[in-house]
Amino acid sequence: MTIDLRHYLNREQSFIKHSFLTRYLQGAAYKIFLGRTKVFNFVDAFAGPWETNDKDNFSDASFDQAINTLEAVRSDLAARGVSGLRVRFCLCEKRPEAVARLRQYAAQRKEFEIHVFEGKFEDNLDGIAAKLPDGFTFTFIDPTGWDIQNDLVFGFLKNRAANGGEFLLNFMADHINRHAEYPGVVASIGRFLADPLWEPDFKALPQALSNQDKVLTLLERKMKARGVAKYLPNLAIMLPRQDRVKMRLVLGTFSAEGLEVFRDIQAKVEREEIEIRNNLRDGENPQISLFSTDDIAAMQQDTLGVGCKTNCNRAAELIVDALRKSEPIAFKTLAVEILESIPIRKTQLKTVVNEMKKAGRVTFDLPPRCKAPQEDTPIRLPANGSFGF
Repeated sequence: MTIDLRHYLNREQSFIKHSFLTRYLQGAAYKIFLGRTKVFNFVDAFAGPWETNDKDNFSDASFDQAINTLEAVRSDLAARGVSGLRVRFCLCEKRPEAVARLRQYAAQRKEFEIHVFEGKFEDNLDGIAAKLPDGFTFTFIDPTGWDIQNDLVFGFLKNRAANGGEFLLNFMADHINRHAEYPGVVASIGRFLADPLWEPDFKALPQALSNQDKVLTLLERKMKARGVAKYLPNLAIMLPRQDRVKMRLVLGTFSAEGLEVFRDIQAKVEREEIEIRNNLRDGENPQISLFSTDDIAAMQQDTLGVGCKTNCNRAAELIVDALRKSEPIAFKTLAVEILESIPIRKTQLKTVVNEMKKAGRVTFDLPPRCKAPQEDTPIRLPANGSFGF
């Protein structure tokens, strides 16, 4: 599905968010339908519509994009002989005027199974669950703030995870960064973290961390402790015209494959974001450049983005640290640990490991004609104890 950037004037960060969502949904739907189940459920927990510019078709709203993306996958597979595929949609919104628009939208698209729920997401969890008795569920949680009763939401997500379900959370980093230490938000952040006594843990974290990093760290700890997800990679989306993080998209999954897809798609949308930010800057301050827009974006991504030198060096350090604790470790085990915490693609990580071997920092054997570590390749530290520093 192609998203029209023209509908996102002055909210380009939402374009990047939706670009990631639709790309991930497309990849997930093909894998789910072809390998796991014939039922794909999509839950939009804070459906809106919000600041949509396409008032007639809602093409710049997450729910319309999800419906069109998943239907395109279903139709494509059906045309190729994969029968019996089913997609369900549950859209939740608390504002009555927005709910009315959702119901009108659902009535106009009766060919789809769309269930609209009025009220807070937390108050509709049982009703939503009743509409999703089977299949894979992807839950999109995109609030405007952080006042969410996650103690209840975590239970819902854990139940969906039992069937391999995943979720994508929009963590409102910029708002949290500015307000996390205000006395007036203690209770609401406690609800968000499912921990009313969160402040001592917050203060115990390293002072060098920003407020958003501290809150996100506590949130990830709680979600893993509650069995909501095994892996929680995230990507930062910047304010379009400022060098400040606006939001972070956090994927919750138990799938190592989902983790790989997350980083692959992150690299693609990151390039889109760089190009958009450059175009906005150049529009305000026109300059003559010897390089094309694509070349400039590629150079910037190589400097700061997914798989950049800094991230490759961080990955190498984590590999050595892990091997010092226990070795050998299969490449696939190292990969999931690295990919969750560092923006790097699996193909790039294989290059890192190869370079580490050349430098004498690790050692491993490959089957004939293989040039990179395989999934089950044991990675070890050199026998002489030298790590190549």
